[in-house]
Amino acid sequence: MQLTDSNAKDIIDKFRIPPKPALLISLQQELTKEDQDPRAYAELISQDVALSALVLKTVNSPIFGLKRELSDIRQAVVMLGADRLTHLVSYFALRQSIRGKASISLEKFWDNTMEVATMSRFVLEQLEAKVEVDEDALYALSLFRDCGIPLMAMKYSDYRNVLYEANHSPHHCFTEVEEGHYQTNHAIIGYFVASSWHLPKSLCELILRHHDPHFLTDKLTSEEQKDLYALMKIASAAATRYKYAKTDSEWPMTSEAVLTHLGMSDIDFDEMMADLLENYHAQFGQL
Repeated sequence: MQLTDSNAKDIIDKFRIPPKPALLISLQQELTKEDQDPRAYAELISQDVALSALVLKTVNSPIFGLKRELSDIRQAVVMLGADRLTHLVSYFALRQSIRGKASISLEKFWDNTMEVATMSRFVLEQLEAKVEVDEDALYALSLFRDCGIPLMAMKYSDYRNVLYEANHSPHHCFTEVEEGHYQTNHAIIGYFVASSWHLPKSLCELILRHHDPHFLTDKLTSEEQKDLYALMKIASAAATRYKYAKTDSEWPMTSEAVLTHLGMSDIDFDEMMADLLENYHAQFGQL
């Protein structure tokens, strides 16, 4: 589906895209200052108990490998860094903003996105010699790539059934299944959410095209964007394999292009996946 001014207006009118919250606006304003002060970030985050808990939980996870648990928000902010902090606050704010009756479990959906984002860091550790990507950009893509799904689930009472169909159609593009029912798809909705919240333009474009089977062969796409796309596909496949002991629904359609882009054989991939899941299990146990 191609975006035009006409269908863009129709989408915005039909879907209740949440406004960017004041907390995120304030944080983004702080980050634009020449003399950035982590204490100012910490003060903003401390205003919300649930957000403070999420920040501390993130920095105290096995990924950061701290010898002692942090309980100070200012130390946690420094540990995360400005980009990761902004993505985490955006994720929290979006999760809080999209609430209501839905045809799927929104809590389960957001938990799954965080699991894929966590898995993406393990994928990058395995493949860092083959790619040159920003770790925080990969984390953000994993968190927000499917952010249009909750809005679809809140608007359409039968969306759960369409998700099931899309997830069990390995030889059909996920978004094409959605378009067959609704004349739009979650990638487009997610693009508008990310754009209206002023997330990075490159991230918005990846959200829009993250189900595009021709993305890796597009000559106009940068190598970094292609690397992010490929790593995200592997992270999603790994999380699905780990949690459900099955093949991700999109992997059969995208695997050849992903492995070709990364210069990997099927044997290379299988060996990497075994190491990846073993390392993840050692850190987190069962998802």
